[in-house]
Amino acid sequence: MAAYSAVVSLEKHLKQLLDSDQFPLPDQKPQLQSFYDTIFNLQKSVETIFPTPKQHRQTAATLATLIRDAVYQAQDVVDSFLAAKSSTFSFPEITQKIDPIAAQAQTLADSIRKEKSLFGGGTDIPPPPRSDLVSRTFRIIGQERDKQLLTDELTNDEHNLQVLPISGMAGIGKTTLARSIYDDRKIMDSFKFRAWVTVSQDYHVGDILARLLNSMESRGQKAGERVYEGSDDQLRVDMHQKLYNNKYLVVIDDMWDIPTWDNVKISLPDNKNGSRIILTTRVASVAETVKSCNFCHKMQTLDEENSWILLCDRAFEGKPCPPHLEKIGRGIADNCQGLPLSLTVIGGLLSQERQTEEYWQTIEEDTNAAAAKGEEAYSEILLLSYNHLPGQLKGCFLYLGAFPEDSDIPLSKLSKLWIAEGFLVITKRQGRLEKVAEEYLVDLTQRNLISVRKVSSSGRIKTCGLHDSLRDLAVKESGTEKFFHSVRRYANAQKLEEVAKTQRRVSVHKNILICLKDVYHSTKLISDARTLIYAGSHHHHPMPLFLTYDLLRVLDAYTVYFIRFPQELAHLIHLRYLSLTYNGKLASTLSKLQNLQVLIVRRQPRIIFVGKSFLPDEFWGMQHLRHLVMTETDLPKIPETPPLFDNLQSLTDINAASCTREVLKRMPNLKKLSMWVEKAGVVSLYLDELEQLEVFKFTVLNPSPSKNVEFESEFYLPPKLRKLSLSGCGLPWEAMGVIANLEDLEVLKLRELAFNGDEWCLDSYVFEKLKFLMIEYLNFKTWDADHEHFPGLEQLYLRHCYELEEIPSDIGFIGPLKLIELVDCGPAAVESAEVIKQEQEVDYEKKDFQVRIFSSYE
Repeated sequence: MAAYSAVVSLEKHLKQLLDSDQFPLPDQKPQLQSFYDTIFNLQKSVETIFPTPKQHRQTAATLATLIRDAVYQAQDVVDSFLAAKSSTFSFPEITQKIDPIAAQAQTLADSIRKEKSLFGGGTDIPPPPRSDLVSRTFRIIGQERDKQLLTDELTNDEHNLQVLPISGMAGIGKTTLARSIYDDRKIMDSFKFRAWVTVSQDYHVGDILARLLNSMESRGQKAGERVYEGSDDQLRVDMHQKLYNNKYLVVIDDMWDIPTWDNVKISLPDNKNGSRIILTTRVASVAETVKSCNFCHKMQTLDEENSWILLCDRAFEGKPCPPHLEKIGRGIADNCQGLPLSLTVIGGLLSQERQTEEYWQTIEEDTNAAAAKGEEAYSEILLLSYNHLPGQLKGCFLYLGAFPEDSDIPLSKLSKLWIAEGFLVITKRQGRLEKVAEEYLVDLTQRNLISVRKVSSSGRIKTCGLHDSLRDLAVKESGTEKFFHSVRRYANAQKLEEVAKTQRRVSVHKNILICLKDVYHSTKLISDARTLIYAGSHHHHPMPLFLTYDLLRVLDAYTVYFIRFPQELAHLIHLRYLSLTYNGKLASTLSKLQNLQVLIVRRQPRIIFVGKSFLPDEFWGMQHLRHLVMTETDLPKIPETPPLFDNLQSLTDINAASCTREVLKRMPNLKKLSMWVEKAGVVSLYLDELEQLEVFKFTVLNPSPSKNVEFESEFYLPPKLRKLSLSGCGLPWEAMGVIANLEDLEVLKLRELAFNGDEWCLDSYVFEKLKFLMIEYLNFKTWDADHEHFPGLEQLYLRHCYELEEIPSDIGFIGPLKLIELVDCGPAAVESAEVIKQEQEVDYEKKDFQVRIFSSYE
C-alpha cells in the first residue's frame, strides 16, 4: 500500500530534519516538530487500520487514497524547499490538508481498536512458529502421477532428442512440477548437463541463450563460474559447443510462441544420446507444435481432497488442521478451484494469522466472493492475499514488480533500496535496518508471495523472485497506487507520457523493443520522480539518461555505462542510493550528496590500479554512508581531522594498505569488510578496531606457494565474525587456532593457498557453530580431523585439492552433515568420499545425505 510507505518515508525524513541542521529556518523548528507529531500519529493509525476488517474496507480504501496523495504533496513541498526549487515555505498550507485526514484516520483506528477489544473472543491459537528457510521445502501434492509420467519419458531408452511439453493455465503448477523433476537426484545423475531458463513475454533470444548458459550445471563446472555474454550468433555457438556430444536436460519455462522456440531450438544439438527438453507453456497450440513424439502433458486442477491436503500443508507446514477450523478450511480450499498457486498463497496467508474461527470465516467469505467472478477468480484470489498484508509489507511487495520477469533479486540489493526509500520501521529488538529488511523478506516468503531462489552459505536468503502471476499483480497494483511504473517495451515508452506526472518511481527494463531515445524524452516528464531504476542485464553501450530530477532519492544505474561522470548528480541533494558503471575517478561534486547512504560503482573492464583511489578526497565528508561497494580501489588520503563514519555498515573491495588504524577507528559499527592486497608480504589489518565486524574477506590477488603474508602484529580476528573468507595468504596451519576461537563462526571459505603446508591437524580445536566449510586450491596432503571438530557442519566443499590423500572417514558421522561435494580432487580423496557415502547411505540409512563428485576429466 502506497499510503503506508509514503507516511513512513515522510516520518523518517522529518525526524532526520529535526535531528540535524538541514532545515534552513530555525525559527520554524517548533512547527516542524508539530507537523512531525501529526505524521507520527498518522503512521500509528495506518498501522491499526490495515489490513482492514471487512465492514470498514470501503471507508479505509477511500481514506488510503486521500492519505497517499496528501503525503506525496507534503513530501514535494518540503523537499522542493530544501532543494531551493521553492523560495517560500509555509507549514499552514500543508497542515491544513493533512490534519483533517489524520483526524479521520484516528477516528477509524479508534473504532477498529474498540471492535477488536469487544469481539476478539473465540478459540484463539497463535500461528505456528516459523520453520528454518533452508529446510522449508514443499512436497508435491496431487501431482505425483504427473511427476512419474514425466520421469519415465526422461529416462526411457529413446536415443533421439525429445521435447516434452507441459501445458496448462497460470498457477496450475507447471513450473513446480518441472522444478521437482529437475532437482530430483535420479534425474541429476542421469544427465551430464542441466540448464533452466524462464522466458519472459518481452523475450530476446540472446538473453534466453545467455541465461541458459549461465544456469548450466555440469561435472567439473558449476553454474556461475563463467559469465556468458555476446552477440546472438556467438551465444548460439557457445550453446551448441557446450552441449555437443553431451547428454543434457534443458528446461524452458513459460514459452509463449513458436517463433521464440524456433530461435532457441537451433542451438540445442541432437546427438542421439538420450538428451531431453522440458517445455512449459500456457498455450495449448504451442505444446502441440513443439512436441517431438506423442507425449504432451496437460495439467489438471487438483481434486477436492488434494486441494484440502495442499492448503493444510501450506497453512500448518504438514501438521494437522485444528478440528474447529476444518469445515471452514475445506470451504476455503474449494473456493481456490483446484489451482495450486491459489491454495499455496492463501495457505501462506492463513499460516501467519491467528487461528480463530472469526478470521478464517472472513477468508472463506472473501475467497467465495472471488470464486464467483468466473474467469477473474484466479487473479482475485491473489489480490486477496495482497489486500490482507500488513501495511509495512505492501510497499515492499509492490517494489518487487519493478524488476524484470524471472529476476533473481539479491536481498543485499533489495534491503539497500528499501532502506533508501524509507520504507522500514525499526524496533529495539531488530537493532538495525538491514535486519528489518531481512525479516520483512522472510515474512513475505512465509506468506508464499515470493520464492527463495538462492540461499547463502550461512543459510540465509540470498536471492528471491516472484511467480509471474504475482509479479503481474504487483505491476497492476503499483500502477493503481501511483507507486511504480515499469517501461518494458516501445509501446510503454509512449504511454509513459500519459502517466508520467502521476508516477513516483520508474523502472526501465533493457529490451530490444525499447527505443531508448523515446524513453529518454519521456522520462523528462516525470518531474516528481523519486526513484529511477535501470533493470535487467548490463547495457554494453552508453545510453542517454535524464538526470535533472531535483527530488530523486534512488538512482540505480548499475547496468548503465557512463563515458563521463554525470555532473548533474551534484544537484540531486536528496539522493540516498546511487549505483552506476564508470571507469574514471568520481568527481569531487559527489560530496554534495550529503544524504547519500549507498554508493555502488562498477568498473568495466575490471582493471586494478594499485595505490590509486577512484574516490574523491571529499569522500570523507559523506558521513551518512551505510554501504560503500567499489571495484578494487584505495580509499583517498584521510584528512588531518578525520570524521566519524558512525553509520557505515559495509566497505567492499578496498586496498588493505589504505585501511590504516586511524581509518578503521573511524568506522566503529562496520559489519562487513572486504580487503585485498596485490601480493603477499607484510600486512597490517588493524581488525582490533572493528569489534562489531560480522563478515570479513581478505584476498591476496597474486598468491604464490613460496610467498606468505606476514602480519606486522599478531594475527587477530574480531570475536563476532559469522563469515570468514581467506584467499592467497599462505598462513601456517597453526594459525587455524585463531579461527577456531571464533564462537559465532558459521561460514569458512579457504581459497588459493589461504593456508600452506602438507598437514592440517586440528588437535583440540572445535568449530562449534560452523555450518559451511569450503576448501579450494589448497595443497595439503593429510587432514587429521573427526566429527567432534565440526559438530554443527552441514556442507563440506572440496575443490581442486589435487594432493589431498583422504577425507577423514569420521567426517561422515557429523550429525547435521547433509552434503560433501568434490570438484577435481585426486583419486584417493574421491575414493574416500565414496566410502563415506556407502557407509552413511547404505550401512546407516542416512537418506538425506549426499556425496557429489564432479570431474572435468571424465
